[in-house]
Amino acid sequence: MKLWSRQGGRLLAMGAAALCAISALAGPGQGYDVHLAIQSRNAHLIQGRGVYMLNDVSGGFMGVYPVEGPHVIAANPNFYTEHQTKFTADMNATIPDVNFTGMIVLDYEHWWPSWEWTPAPVQQAWDTYIRTNRTDLLVGRPQAEWPGIIQTEYKKEVRKYYEFTINLSKTLRPKAKVSVYGLPLRSYWIFNGVPQYGFDLNGYRQLHEQELGWYFDLVDVICPSIYPVYKVGTPASGNIHDPSANEAYILGMVSEAVRNSRGKPVYPFFMVKYHVSSGYPNQFINAINLRQGLEIPRQAGAAGVALWDFFYTQEELDAWQNYYDTVARDFVNNVIYPGTPTNVNAQTTFSTVVAPTPPPPPPQLADEATVKQDKAKVLK
Repeated sequence: MKLWSRQGGRLLAMGAAALCAISALAGPGQGYDVHLAIQSRNAHLIQGRGVYMLNDVSGGFMGVYPVEGPHVIAANPNFYTEHQTKFTADMNATIPDVNFTGMIVLDYEHWWPSWEWTPAPVQQAWDTYIRTNRTDLLVGRPQAEWPGIIQTEYKKEVRKYYEFTINLSKTLRPKAKVSVYGLPLRSYWIFNGVPQYGFDLNGYRQLHEQELGWYFDLVDVICPSIYPVYKVGTPASGNIHDPSANEAYILGMVSEAVRNSRGKPVYPFFMVKYHVSSGYPNQFINAINLRQGLEIPRQAGAAGVALWDFFYTQEELDAWQNYYDTVARDFVNNVIYPGTPTNVNAQTTFSTVVAPTPPPPPPQLADEATVKQDKAKVLK
């Protein structure tokens, strides 16, 4: 998945982000707005062409986050001291303003607070850790109960990490709105009638209500992913899906976020390039994908959309700007101000200052691509 911690590298390497309001033709639309989550060094060169947006979504991969799994945390009695020290330094480098009022969206994708959504190598590492180092949890219990005990302890450990890290964020930047990217857990297939990780739609809803309710109580804003995982078009064929399938995915993800939000704002993360699993990696999306990604969240009750990207080079920024100018600008303008005439003459810049270029992204992790295509014939 192409995210901050992968395409953008570790945003903890970034420095000061002067994330400020943009002068424009008018203020944000009533009840729905579009934010930018673009923290590249050259993001200040983006031209908004008269559309009011804030580039005020920051955060990313901060602190100590062992990608191998939470067993590394459990095995280290000094972990949270080390994590707090590094997280504080990363926060000061990434968002130096203690009065920052934007969104801090943390990006931790190698393991999740759901056992089923967590990759098998992380599950196996945790299983081995408990069987080797925490035999006290298993002794005297029937062996048939061990898997359940192991999974319960995993969820406790991950919850502890989330709670500590989110609360630390709030302490360090008390005026910001804090979240973690990718929750509710992303699934294209469940909302199209195809079970994933052993969950159908009812099971998926119960998972978030019963096991992850603590998360929605904890955060200030909800940031699910609605990245374009597949190209849409008519007629659908091969890697091109019917628009109704993509609509079901976006509507489902955002509706679940709103349903679990406790009345807090929902800002799904969207990007104007296709996901790597789509068969069209890094290509700019077509008008149908774009319209659905901007309009459907509003229909589902979202407060707005966060547009993410990251540019390593001027050429990448130029390509994004060209797409915005020729395709996306009017869609963005009209979703904020429905029915208003277009105006491409005015110009707006988004001021952003960041530190040295981040390191290359880590290897790609599997996600929706792991669902076999033969299970999705209903979409074709």
